Amino acid sequence: MSGAPNPDSFLQTDGRVVELKVHRCLWSGTYSENSPLAIEECARENVLRVEIDLQLLRDGEFVIFHDDRFDRVTDRRGLVRDATAAEATRARLKDGSHPLLFSEAVALIAAHEYPRRIELDLKDLAPYAWPQAAALARAVQPVKDRAHFSCSADWNLRRLQSVDPTLGVSLNPHAYIDSEAEKEIGLPKGAYGYFDAHPLAKRRDSTTADYLRDRFGGIMRLVPGVTETHLRLSMFERMLDDGVADVAEIFHALGLKVDVWTLDAETPRWRERLARVVAAGVDIVTTNTARAFAAAGRAET
Repeated sequence: MSGAPNPDSFLQTDGRVVELKVHRCLWSGTYSENSPLAIEECARENVLRVEIDLQLLRDGEFVIFHDDRFDRVTDRRGLVRDATAAEATRARLKDGSHPLLFSEAVALIAAHEYPRRIELDLKDLAPYAWPQAAALARAVQPVKDRAHFSCSADWNLRRLQSVDPTLGVSLNPHAYIDSEAEKEIGLPKGAYGYFDAHPLAKRRDSTTADYLRDRFGGIMRLVPGVTETHLRLSMFERMLDDGVADVAEIFHALGLKVDVWTLDAETPRWRERLARVVAAGVDIVTTNTARAFAAAGRAET
């Protein structure tokens, strides 16, 4: 392919570009999620934007892996956090490859022009020790200009920034407000119908739109220099259902891009849902089916 991004990795609508972020590097579905073969395919196919998951191992290394257990996608059993680097990388993924350590994934990505934008999604909620934060900051340097760290653990993002203030960061706000109950976080349901432990959520003292502007205005400032917000798809849709038609503008006014996750083709009403969030102003849609979305977008024009 030429140096241009793959046209199946973005939508063009109303004079703007909506990027289709390839979830766990699942481009064609041929290879296992987050695997070296999936990452290589995204590079080979000139995919514009991808998401890759990282987890901390028992010996302080970081592995490219999503689930808290190995069981679903490898031949190994047990918790990822209990494994050493040697044990984690011996696990065999369903495509026959093995999980990469973060340093190995960076070397693989650095050897290619694409992907151009890489979200490194940190799955750990526990605070990183300072040596761990320093190790992450060092390891990402070869691709720092096109990568950013994301998570809902804003404390870990701030630790990374303390080590290297020039690191790119983005924030998932769902440790503070959400449309769905997360057992690990345990937020109570507030007066506006969202899961939120903040005093503003205790009773209805304003409109839902003003409540959400107040909450996100504070949450998204928890980490200096955040460039994107990652919203659960149902959260974004719930805000639209609550009459906040300009929900994307809440974040755009803060200088942030809006990413909604995760919507896939062949799920109920996917075309309608995709069209709705795009019309509402999102900048990025996280998906396992980018090519189907791009085809649907072309069919609409």
